[in-house]
Amino acid sequence: LHAAPAGAPRDARAVWLDARTLRWPGASPDRTFRLHYSRAGDVRVDDGRVLGADGEIPLAVRREALPSAVEARFRHVGAGAVLVVPAASRERLRELQRQQLVVVEYHGARAVRATALQPAGAFDDLYAAAADGGELGAVVAATPGGVATRFALWAPSALSVSLCLYGDDEAKAHAVEPLRFDASSGVWGTQLTGDLSGTRYRYLVDVHVRGTGVVRNRVTDPWSLGLGADSRRSAVVRLDSPATKPPGWDEAPRPAPLASQTDMAIYELHVRDFSREDPSVPAPLGGKYLAFATESTGKRSLRALAAAGITDVHLLPAYDFSTVPERGCVEPAIAGGPADETQQAAVVAVAARDCFNWGYDPFHFTVPDGSYATEPGDAARRIQEFRAMVQALHAAGLRVGMDVVYNHTVHAGQHPDSVLDRIVPDYYHRLDAAGNVERSTCCENTATEHAMMARLMIDSAVTWARDY
Repeated sequence: LHAAPAGAPRDARAVWLDARTLRWPGASPDRTFRLHYSRAGDVRVDDGRVLGADGEIPLAVRREALPSAVEARFRHVGAGAVLVVPAASRERLRELQRQQLVVVEYHGARAVRATALQPAGAFDDLYAAAADGGELGAVVAATPGGVATRFALWAPSALSVSLCLYGDDEAKAHAVEPLRFDASSGVWGTQLTGDLSGTRYRYLVDVHVRGTGVVRNRVTDPWSLGLGADSRRSAVVRLDSPATKPPGWDEAPRPAPLASQTDMAIYELHVRDFSREDPSVPAPLGGKYLAFATESTGKRSLRALAAAGITDVHLLPAYDFSTVPERGCVEPAIAGGPADETQQAAVVAVAARDCFNWGYDPFHFTVPDGSYATEPGDAARRIQEFRAMVQALHAAGLRVGMDVVYNHTVHAGQHPDSVLDRIVPDYYHRLDAAGNVERSTCCENTATEHAMMARLMIDSAVTWARDY
């Protein structure tokens, strides 16, 4: 919508500690500092002058010690000037957090350095109500006026948010609903009449992105409970609906609790590998959730393992992950012997479209992956089939767990497969001293020490344990 000008700070070296206090590592407390803001994102420094700002706020240098809880949370932030927003400007802090903010260090009247800020400390302070607030995502519920569907998205830095609604096969949204902003929680929401189960939706989020400008992102819901094929649209689903339950789901017995966690004997398996090459599984179900609900060689093996003392099946990731196309995946054409390097070349050639992956590349944490479903575009059916797998494993006397990789996402920033960062930039992921997303393993690390990333993880884990 509006590109960042040349000279706009790309690094975020200053860190909000709470709603009104920030630290700039390496900055001298003997200098003077101002907080400049711009709704359009035009703040930049050129030849000692600050240009493009809508206004500025002088910052006081804090000399006394920080509260112990703040100091403990941000003990990883290097030493530097601690700066405080004056009391007269604090009423504006929520609105200011929806704009480009730049801290500028002055030597006399000359601007000598500028940086953007890492926002998590301010957001967790200003919007603490959201961490324990109402349900997020799409929720169908009874109201005094009848059944309604509520949509709620936490996006405290967004300039505006709208809801796009789609039918199953519609290329374009048939309705766009503006959402209302609750300044106390940072949640955008609306309530629409009726049970909209099966409806596809996405959000349009206008937000300032550091170093990029003001962008409009069309993005799925991080609190999605249902998805269409290839995760391009969220879907309204009711996990208590008969359409999402296999026969007997509500009455089926669960395995008894163990006396101690140390009594667990765990067998790990990959959903696709379990049945993909099993000739006793009907061909359409090979590699799918429903293979577990068939009488097959693999199923008999699981019962034998249970009889031998195995207590738990541990599923490798079967939540929605990014690397396997849910429709149109391809198998590598393998030829030659084990020492033939053409085998690896064949695998690498189709790696981006291959039907196999371990699944450690989370896209949406709380939806079954569609590549293991018989019809990935049917949001309710993939839930039903995942539950049928769990039900069959329970019937074999096995408890079920799953590896859910909450510690990273497949992408961050403005990548098309990034969800969290395209809604609340710079919040959900752990940032280094320059404001770049930390990658300690394969992917972008999430910051579960931040209140709303913690809530997303907890809400997701509870949903899997309670509803699956």
